[in-house]
Amino acid sequence: MPDPAGSSVNIVGGGIAGLIAAVHLGRAGASVSVFESAGAFGGRARTREADGFFLNQGPHALYRRGAFRRELDRLGIGYAGGLANPPRPLGLCRGRMHTLPGNVRSLITTGLLGVADKLGYVRVLKAIMNGATGAGTFAQWMDGQRLSPRLRASLEALARVTSYTHAPEIVSAAAMLDQMRLGLKGVLYLDCGWSVLVGRLMDAARDAGVRLYDGARVEIVRQDGSRWRIELADGSAHASDAVVLAVGPQVAAALAPGVASLAQEAREAKAVRANTLDLALSGWPKGGREFVLGIDRPYYLSLHSEAAKLAPAGGAVVHLARYLAPDEMPGRDAISKLEELADQAIPGWRALEIRRQELRGMTVSNAIVRADRPRPGVAVDNAPGLFIAGDWVGTEGMIADCAAASAAKAAEAAMQWLTRDVAKAA
Repeated sequence: MPDPAGSSVNIVGGGIAGLIAAVHLGRAGASVSVFESAGAFGGRARTREADGFFLNQGPHALYRRGAFRRELDRLGIGYAGGLANPPRPLGLCRGRMHTLPGNVRSLITTGLLGVADKLGYVRVLKAIMNGATGAGTFAQWMDGQRLSPRLRASLEALARVTSYTHAPEIVSAAAMLDQMRLGLKGVLYLDCGWSVLVGRLMDAARDAGVRLYDGARVEIVRQDGSRWRIELADGSAHASDAVVLAVGPQVAAALAPGVASLAQEAREAKAVRANTLDLALSGWPKGGREFVLGIDRPYYLSLHSEAAKLAPAGGAVVHLARYLAPDEMPGRDAISKLEELADQAIPGWRALEIRRQELRGMTVSNAIVRADRPRPGVAVDNAPGLFIAGDWVGTEGMIADCAAASAAKAAEAAMQWLTRDVAKAA
């Protein structure tokens, strides 16, 4: 690749996507600055630490075969944790707990599915793992499988837990089936939470010569002749040869108001959201259920400290969530409903509570992967030198995997832009 020495890139947004793009560009030789409006880097990957407990912003999992792990390994970013493997995962249906089918024995013994549905479950999961795909929505794909209501609800629950997305009538079948395959190949819960990854990405960025600015709110991004100029709330301005917007679609459109394609994405985006209750407990009560997945209701509970170091000796960290449908409001009872799930699954938890974190309507991902329109690419139409990255960009993955994959592609595209004249001369 031609030497980009002397070329500069400003990155707006210091979450996972912004930091990964920064490391790639810095190591390639570009002069890189990252501007983060918040007082800390990491975005939704930040972790709250208190009294030896580590609470992520809702349940977080690193997909073993996903793009985020691939990029971490590619960049040499270390991490530690454990494979999520609850001893007895349960499905909650019509108020009753049932064993979730995870192997032959549990499939045979579960009361969740009848005999015909058990055979159907094996058939459909085998098809998914063998590469099943679809051209329309996930709901349309399920229509073609001729599923009973209970089996369909079970597959929808599996889709929710692997993607956070509670929108079968909207989400792309192809993308959802890919995500389900990814989830079925296993996830890791990380020791000390996801802030460890953020810190190590920041260290890698600094080692590559990247300048990191927190509390630096960018107000406008505009073309300035052949270059780009960003203007900050403090009145300062910074010019560069290229800009990467590693922010959500609404923020990107507001920063670059003259770019029609970004305005269109902001109008079309439907965020993936959830209510979450994250609990730090002094102990784990006898009879507590380590993993519960709602079948007929969009709920989730998981004891993350079973697999990862997230609590002091004897303590426990458990995450509960309700996946929200598109445009669904959290409701006044958002947290009390999650507490009711905890009452049913973890008897006696209230006496053990040390800390909690409540998030209502939390944005998990900036846009559902829709069946009726593709996600935008990393190069912005009619804005040469302007690139985007995040969990709403590109063709690969969902959630953090999409953010990581698009960040790497945005960095590559920016490098090609920075070196285009050199490449032509060569």
